Amino acid sequence: MSSSTSPLTVFRNIAANVGGSAVAMLAVLVVVPVYLRLLGAEAYGLVGLFATVTMAALALDLGLGATLNREAARRRARGDRPGFGDLVVTLEVGAWALGLLFGGAFAAAAPAITGRWLTFSTLTPGEVTRALSLMALALPALIARTLYLAGLNGLERQGRANLLTAAGIAGRALATVAALTLLRPSVTTFFVTQVALLYAEAAAFRLTLIAALPADARHGRLRPAAARPTLGFSGGVAGTMLLALGLTSVDQVILSAILPLAQFGYYALAVAAANALGQLVQPVTTAVYPRLSQLVERGDTAGMADDYHFFSQLVAVIVLPAGCVLAFFPEEVLALWTGSPEVARQAAAVLALRAIGTMLNALMHVPHVMQLAVGWSTLAAWVNAIALVIVVPATVALGLAWGGAGAALVWVALNLATLLFAMGRMHTRVLPGELARWYGHVLLPAAAVAVVFGASRAAMPETAAPAIRLAWLVVTGAAAAAAALATATTVRRRVMAAAGAGPA
Repeated sequence: MSSSTSPLTVFRNIAANVGGSAVAMLAVLVVVPVYLRLLGAEAYGLVGLFATVTMAALALDLGLGATLNREAARRRARGDRPGFGDLVVTLEVGAWALGLLFGGAFAAAAPAITGRWLTFSTLTPGEVTRALSLMALALPALIARTLYLAGLNGLERQGRANLLTAAGIAGRALATVAALTLLRPSVTTFFVTQVALLYAEAAAFRLTLIAALPADARHGRLRPAAARPTLGFSGGVAGTMLLALGLTSVDQVILSAILPLAQFGYYALAVAAANALGQLVQPVTTAVYPRLSQLVERGDTAGMADDYHFFSQLVAVIVLPAGCVLAFFPEEVLALWTGSPEVARQAAAVLALRAIGTMLNALMHVPHVMQLAVGWSTLAAWVNAIALVIVVPATVALGLAWGGAGAALVWVALNLATLLFAMGRMHTRVLPGELARWYGHVLLPAAAVAVVFGASRAAMPETAAPAIRLAWLVVTGAAAAAAALATATTVRRRVMAAAGAGPA
């Protein structure tokens, strides 16, 4: 019997995803200053590299997670799909194999990275090599966990997925801080604790996915033929994600060689703060992917377009006020967060630029999900390939000239160019005639938010006490969110309809 995702289910999934993202953001807010204090800026540079490795795991599954998510959603839309259990097992074995392959390659390269790439003074070569080897050991668990999480999302078990994610993030944060405090504040202690708990998380995700599968799919077997019909889609997603990984991490790879490890630590801190904006977008895109996949499978073009515009504007309303806090008040945010004026001074310019680029990138998340829902996984790959050819030399040149700020400026230019040019091609094929409407839906809230923050930045007293600065940021953010919602007509109408206060 077929099953589909109702709008109520989508909002319930968004609420669950918001909870998981809130825990992730809270964990970052709490533990990053503690890591900085216990480990120092240079050792925190290695923690920043581990964050890059963790992000890399999302791409190094080579599209297997996105494939499982889409196939699970299609199965719910059209009823039983023969061989689904075999597909799950085959993709799972593939994910672990990729993790072992990439982890082994990284471990083999660790001594060379230590000796020829990184610049450090307080850490020993042995400590750095050991930390890199432990990062490599974490890769199989990270990649497998990505697959299991995607499967749970596609099966509409997003509440369970977020409960596990939140418990894992909070548990690792608390256990790592405890280990650093009670045992020894060293990079080795940090990474041993992280790796052990990541494997425990992967096991918990696997058990939860198996329990969520339909009874006839829980005992599948390894059968490569079951995955053959999905290879084209998986290949396109793999190309897109690997190239996207290059685009999102090339700055950190290049700067880890250009900058001293301590200066790279400041850059990594700013990137982590800006990347928190992605945690605001993730609840929407994770929930809407199965919904759009099912609408495509049923051929509901009108419903697909309506949901697409609504969720695109919803992302703008959510991410722009928070992003502009970081873009307009970067030094204030960093000083309040870390308690260190020196850290705030070192990382402020990078945070402002990365926040701007990340906001632009966030506006394109729903369009990307729409492409995947219709099975078109190659456009983003081509766009990313062309961009990578330009971004690498630009990052090297501007990184050498202006350090972290130069690399962050490249991130802004990349996302602005993609927003201007790639979106036209995407709408021409997937949603013809809808481009102007899409731009209007995201640009009107953006303009309203920018006006509020521009006025607030100009009016803020320079000598205000920290408590007053915090209150100023909160009030400004609230006013900007109200302005965004006032100009977001599609979101406002649907929210009022859901509350019974107006037509949909």
